[in-house]
Amino acid sequence: MDRDELTPTPTHNSSRLLFGRFCIDREEGILVRGKETDKYMKIADFARVKSIRVDRTTGVESLELEYRRVSTQKTETQWISSDQLTSQRSEQLIQYGLDITMANKRQVTEALLASRAHAQVENVFNQFGWGRTGDEPVFFHAKAIPERGYALSESAKLNVFPKGSLKAWLNMYRTHIQGHIPLELAVVLGCTAPIVAYLESKHTDLKTLFIALNGQSSSGKTTAAMLALSVAGAPSSTNKGLLKSWNATINSMMSALDGVNGIPICFDELSQSRTVDLTALLYSLAEGKQKDRSTKDGGLRESAHWSTVILSTGELSIFNRLANNLGLRVRILEFSHVQWTRDAAQSENIKSAISSHYGNLLPHFVTRLFEVGLHSIDEEFERQRKLLLEQMPASDTTRRVSIKLAAIMATAALLVAHTGIEINVDALRVMLLDNDKDNFDDRDHGTKAFDDVLQYLVEHQAKLVRDNQGRIPYEVIGLISTKRSANFETEIVVSILKSHFEPMMTELKYQDAKVILKDWAKKGLLVTESGRQTVRKNLDVEGNGRKKTPLYSIVVPREYHHLFVDTPSLMLPSTGISYSFRPDDFSEEEHCVGNPADEIE
Repeated sequence: MDRDELTPTPTHNSSRLLFGRFCIDREEGILVRGKETDKYMKIADFARVKSIRVDRTTGVESLELEYRRVSTQKTETQWISSDQLTSQRSEQLIQYGLDITMANKRQVTEALLASRAHAQVENVFNQFGWGRTGDEPVFFHAKAIPERGYALSESAKLNVFPKGSLKAWLNMYRTHIQGHIPLELAVVLGCTAPIVAYLESKHTDLKTLFIALNGQSSSGKTTAAMLALSVAGAPSSTNKGLLKSWNATINSMMSALDGVNGIPICFDELSQSRTVDLTALLYSLAEGKQKDRSTKDGGLRESAHWSTVILSTGELSIFNRLANNLGLRVRILEFSHVQWTRDAAQSENIKSAISSHYGNLLPHFVTRLFEVGLHSIDEEFERQRKLLLEQMPASDTTRRVSIKLAAIMATAALLVAHTGIEINVDALRVMLLDNDKDNFDDRDHGTKAFDDVLQYLVEHQAKLVRDNQGRIPYEVIGLISTKRSANFETEIVVSILKSHFEPMMTELKYQDAKVILKDWAKKGLLVTESGRQTVRKNLDVEGNGRKKTPLYSIVVPREYHHLFVDTPSLMLPSTGISYSFRPDDFSEEEHCVGNPADEIE
């Protein structure tokens, strides 16, 4: 019956559809009615738009074609982008086996476009976590929460489709996790992702929570990370699972995170990263945004954004791969040497259970938060932060760190209050505070930098000129002197040439030398002239005559005294020999701010 004239019955049934002058029949194909007659003529084999998928994230439609393949005469389906039904691109549909040619493409395209009126419409999204529909907040998981009739696109980049049951997962929790505080913390960390993303707009220090789990392979850190991921989706590295690898390009890591606002992600095994210095990358990860990139025409390319919990696992501290920078030390929570699982059997039982049951707790938790009111998040966060600040040591960084810890503690309290899951909230707080105490000295950037500089000076003390030294070292970085303190105790003072100070700090991987000097001055760790951070000495550094040369002078803590050999003697005055680099005694212009030795001790 190819291209024969037909007079079909103009009825609407499951095998025949009428669209204006077109008729689509499963057996007879695509028919078109003449302008001056009721008779229909076949123009192509059967094809129609069966369903329409509207991506509510972008507003773009994709179409599911149902058609009879020319080569096999079997009915098949194929998803295409809606722009493939334009006159310029429609003939490319021949690659799928549609009966479309240069001669009939205009009419076939018109018939397919008309058939959309009878297609089933499905609303999908391709984003994760918090978003909005109209003016209302919504959380996108496998389905929109609250229910909006939207579902996650099957082409979505992350597998958060629930598997198994919440009941089975909770049974695993009660059997293998409850009562073991490190693993209870792991569950809480996974559920903290939507809390962080919700609070992000109100607290600039909470854009993303980056948490490093460090320790030997037998500590169970990867099991803990997988447990945290299982609350939201597939805790695996395959089939779009939430467990990613550090062995990836920076762009692929950013792509995995882009648009994720409340679903936990883990990058496993730091040692596999090919990036030597992770400072810039970690800044981006913790800031929740990719650095700006230029387009070919000089404009700015749209950058990736996210707000969530990012976990990292590795045997060594992540700070071994970073420059010494205070900003990162308050942005990253590190848990080192925690025994996450009791033994191998516990680890295997957990992994076995979460491989079959995952992605159920987080949507249940968020649903309950909507039911009781999202204001409960803000209220619990403020309550937990107040409790933490009462127990944390006062410092410049405490306020920023307390925000991160409060998000975790608020999550734990909300889980207990609204899901029935049993968590020892008080023990969890103790664990977080103890861990914070362990990391406090590292976050006190000035103190850590002072300690690193002292170690550097001990290692390079051969390059320090002594007051009573007759032989001058080939390379000089400063002076070492002995003096009496106000209470007649012996003090060792090391003065570092200002010209060498910044190169030294760069070598020690400190990027903010001025901030560190300001901190040392505030703590009284510098010997200074009035109104300066330096002291000046009459030195002939370059062999061109003596002139005032600035140095940074620090008092060496008493516990370091024995590490400096051949220190100048108080009984031996300066030799007075004319060196090309000759130190003078401290001039009367110099004043010690406070008592640095006492400050350090």
